[in-house]
Amino acid sequence: MKLFLSIAAILAGLFGFMLLAIPEKFYEPAGIVMTPMLATVAQAHGATLVGLGVINWMARSADSRGLLAVLTGNLVVQLLSLFVVFRTMNLGAGVAVAPGVAIHIILGGFFGWFLWKVSAARPV
Repeated sequence: MKLFLSIAAILAGLFGFMLLAIPEKFYEPAGIVMTPMLATVAQAHGATLVGLGVINWMARSADSRGLLAVLTGNLVVQLLSLFVVFRTMNLGAGVAVAPGVAIHIILGGFFGWFLWKVSAARPV
């Protein structure tokens, strides 16, 4: 689980810093044209991802209560983000955002699996 949280932290940080630095390039494949004002929304998303990356990195050695909180929060983020990607597809981006579907399903699956493992191992 430490390895997975490390990978999740690095991915969140990487995507977050990309959104902060080059939001127009990040959303270009979806056909979204970034104005400077719209870029601030993407950059706010990037800031949130960097923060999530820090949380995941620091939670690698957390106890079961801490892990339950971190894993549950991450699972919620992945599920809601998946719905946003599907909406983006339906609004006209089409398969250009398919990598987003894949990453949210994969990460969500791992967060769910580790959440199940921590929950099953935790005494009631």
